[in-house]
Amino acid sequence: MKKIVILLAAFGALLMAGVAAFLYLYEPDGSAERSEIVGSWYGSRGARLTFREDGTLTAVGVPAGFSDDHEPVNPFTGEGTWTLEKKPKLGDQEIHLFLGDAAHSTVGTWMEIRGKGARDGLCMPFNADTVKGFTFKRSS
Repeated sequence: MKKIVILLAAFGALLMAGVAAFLYLYEPDGSAERSEIVGSWYGSRGARLTFREDGTLTAVGVPAGFSDDHEPVNPFTGEGTWTLEKKPKLGDQEIHLFLGDAAHSTVGTWMEIRGKGARDGLCMPFNADTVKGFTFKRSS
């Protein structure tokens, strides 16, 4: 009986250590404060986004969409606006982008925030059915 109690105590301790390690290593869904988004972000192929505090942005070579094989299409360069959406209970927080202005065609798209404080970047998903996408990282 004493061996069973010792084994159960050891198992309980291991289980608690495993739960603690999981909680320590677990990366919550992506979220950020507005101040953590403001600044310049860089993607592949020379793409760049600069978010300003007033909700405006400058884009250089930012994909306006993706082909069936996930290649960026219709790169946009110019001005636009952005809004930071409220964090949903589950999933990544989103940034909605409007590339262009009312006088010209405006392209609406979105980005998902990856990691707490956007630590893992901003991602434009290839489509609504995938978590993969075109990622932007903060400039150093």
